[in-house]
Amino acid sequence: MESKKNKGIDRREFIGISAKGAAGIGLTSLSVLPGCSDSVTAKTVFGACYHDCPDRCSWTVSTVGNKVTDFQANKNDPYTAGKLCIKMVSFPNDVTLHPDRILSPLKRSGPKGSGEFVKISWEQSISEVAAKLKDIIDQKGGEAILPYSFGGNQGLVQGEAISGKFFAHIGASQLERTICGNAAVEGVLATNGQTTGVLPEDIIHSRFIILWGTNPVLSNQHLWPFIKEAKNNGATIVTVDPFQSKTSEESDWHIQPRPGTDTALALGLMHVILAENLRDQEYIDNYTLGITQLEAHVQKYDPETVAQITGLEKETIIALAKAYATASPSLIRVLIGMEHQVNGASAFRAVSMLPALTGAWRHFGGGLMHMTYELFGEALNWQSINLPAALANPKTRSINMVELGKALNNRELNPGIDALFVYNSNPAVTTPNQNLVRKGLERNDLLTVVSEHFLTDTARYADYVFPATSVLENWDILDSWGTPYLNINEPAIEPIGESKPNSELFRLLAREMEFKEAYFYESDIDIVKKTLDSNHEYMKGISFTSLRKKGGQKLNLPAKWMPHAEGNFKTSSGKCHFYDPNLEQALPEYIPFKYSDEEIKQYPLHLLTIKTPENFLNSSHANVDHILKQEGKFYLEVNPKDAAMRQIADGDELKVFNQRGRVFITARISNKVKQGVVCMPQGFWPSLIKGGSSANALTNDLLTDMGRGGAIQDAKVEVEKV
Repeated sequence: MESKKNKGIDRREFIGISAKGAAGIGLTSLSVLPGCSDSVTAKTVFGACYHDCPDRCSWTVSTVGNKVTDFQANKNDPYTAGKLCIKMVSFPNDVTLHPDRILSPLKRSGPKGSGEFVKISWEQSISEVAAKLKDIIDQKGGEAILPYSFGGNQGLVQGEAISGKFFAHIGASQLERTICGNAAVEGVLATNGQTTGVLPEDIIHSRFIILWGTNPVLSNQHLWPFIKEAKNNGATIVTVDPFQSKTSEESDWHIQPRPGTDTALALGLMHVILAENLRDQEYIDNYTLGITQLEAHVQKYDPETVAQITGLEKETIIALAKAYATASPSLIRVLIGMEHQVNGASAFRAVSMLPALTGAWRHFGGGLMHMTYELFGEALNWQSINLPAALANPKTRSINMVELGKALNNRELNPGIDALFVYNSNPAVTTPNQNLVRKGLERNDLLTVVSEHFLTDTARYADYVFPATSVLENWDILDSWGTPYLNINEPAIEPIGESKPNSELFRLLAREMEFKEAYFYESDIDIVKKTLDSNHEYMKGISFTSLRKKGGQKLNLPAKWMPHAEGNFKTSSGKCHFYDPNLEQALPEYIPFKYSDEEIKQYPLHLLTIKTPENFLNSSHANVDHILKQEGKFYLEVNPKDAAMRQIADGDELKVFNQRGRVFITARISNKVKQGVVCMPQGFWPSLIKGGSSANALTNDLLTDMGRGGAIQDAKVEVEKV
C-alpha cells in the first residue's frame, strides 16, 4: 500500500502535532485494583508515552493475569536508552491504578463546577448524550457543537481516528488546535519550507549549540545526554531564555533577553554577521533568496538598538554573533518556547535564517533542529486516521481553541455553542483567560461532555463524564514530533472498571445515532495495522510484527541526514527565503504588543507562565498527591529589586493580579528573572491551590502574528503582599 502524505503536513491538525529519573518500577511498588482477572498468564508488551513531549519514551509493561507487575523503560530503544523521565516513572500508580480514577460514567447531580455526580450506566449515558446531540443538530445544526481536544493523548488512534470522523459527520464546528506549536511551525516553514532539520542524536557532532527558548533538562530529557556528549567532545552550550532555567544553569553561557524580544535579537545577530562579513556567500548565492533585502532590513537592528530592545549589553550581542558564525558545526535548537508572544512566528522565522546565512547546513550536526512530524507524514499510511473523502474539506466554521472563553460567552455567535465535547484536554486549566473559560463552562444551557481519567477542573463542570482508558489499556500507534522513532502501544491489561478507549466512546455514539458508515466501526487494532502498512522507504524493516517485538523503531533514514547541505528547501523556490513578498510581512519584524498607558501603570510587571514544574506535564499528573508534594509550593519568581520596591520577602504570600483575574502564590526572590519580569509555573489545577485560580487566570487570549497560536506570554500584572 502506498503511503498517504497529507497527515502531519497540515499544521492545523498538529496536536501539540528524558534522561532523568529511575529506570522503572520495582515489582513490589505497584498497587493493584480489585476486580481484575484471576488469570495467571504472564506477558510483557511494549508501549509508549502519549504525552505532549518531544521525547516519546518507549517502555515495557509486564503483567501476570490482569495485574501490572513491572513497568520499565525500553532498553532496546537507543533514544529512551533504558530510562524514563521523572514524570512517567510511576505512571501505573499515578494514573492507571490511582484510587481517584473515574471507572464508570457519571451524570451531574449538583451545580456546574461543584463536582457532584451520580454513577449511571454506559447504556443510559450514551442514550441521553446522543439524544441531546441529535436535538441540538435538529434545532440549530451541527455547528452548535464544538469538540475540544489537544495533546493530552497524542496517540493516533485515541487522538482523532474516530472522533474526527464523528464530528465531521455531524457538521460540528471545527476546532483550530493552534495553542501550541503552530506559530513556531508557521515561522520555520516561511523560511525553510519544512520543520525537519538536524535529527536529535546528531547533535553530538555539533560544536556550538544554541538552545533558544527551550529547557531540555526538564522538557526534552532524553536529548540532554546527547547535548552533554557534544559538550564532552568540545561543544559550547549557549541558552537563550528570559528565565534562568535548569538548562541555562548547566550551560556555558546564558543569554537572558527581555521576554518577547527574540525577533530583534536574531535580526541583531544577522546585522553583526553581515557587517563583519561572517556570512557564507557561496551558500547564500546558491541556496537562498532575498539577501539584498535582508541586508538592508537589518541595518536598523544594529547592536545598540537591539541592546535597548532586549536589555542585553551590545557587547554580548556582538560576541554571540561572532561565536556562532565562526564555530563549526553550529546548531540552533528550538522547540516551542519563544512562540507564545504576539510576534512569535516572526521570531522563529528570523532564527531559522541564521544557519543559511552562515552556511551551517553544510556540516553534519550543523543547522536548525526543530520538529520531526513531517517524516511520519511521509512514511505512514494515513487512510484509517484521516477523514474519508466524503468528509474531507468540511465547510463548517472554525473556532480557535485559544479563544474558547470568547466563543462560549459570545451571545451574538450564530449559532451559539450549545454543546462542548472535551477529550484529551483540560481547558479549565490549560486555556488562557481562565476565568472567561470558566464563566462559559458555568452556563446551564451548555451541554458539556468530558472523557477523562480523573475529575479534572474541566470535568467538574460537565453534564456527563465518561471513563477513558489509560495508555496501558488500549491499542495505539505513536509517531513523534521530536524524534524519528515510531512506537506501538499494545494494551498490557484489560480496561479497569467500565473504562473505554476514546475511539469506542465515539463508536457507541455513532451507533446510537444510527450512523451506517463503515469507517466509524473499524477496530483499534485494525487501524494500527493499516497505518503501519506502508511501503515508503522510511518504513523499511518496520511493521506491526516488528514493533510488537521491539517497541520503538527508528525510521529508515540516511545515515547522514543533512536535508539542506545543498539547499533542497521545501519552499516554493526550493531555496531558503530571507525575503518573501507573498507574505504580509516580507521580512521578519520586531513588533511588540502595545499596552495602554493605563495598563502599564496599573500592571507594570511582565508575566511569564512557563513549564517549570519538574514532576508533571502541562496539567497531567498535577492531581497526584506524592507528585504535588515533590513539586513543592506554588512559587512566583520575583527579582530582588522588584521585591524591595514592594517590601516583599522570600516566602511571603502574594496576590498576583490584573484585569482578568488574581492568583495567590508564594514569593521566591531570585535573579532567575530580570527586573520588571515575574515568572509563574503552568499546570497547577486551580481547584487544588489557594484561591482557586492558576496561571491562566492572568494570561491573554491574544493570537500570534502567524499560525493563530496563543500569545500567552504577553501579559502584564501587579504583585502585592497578602
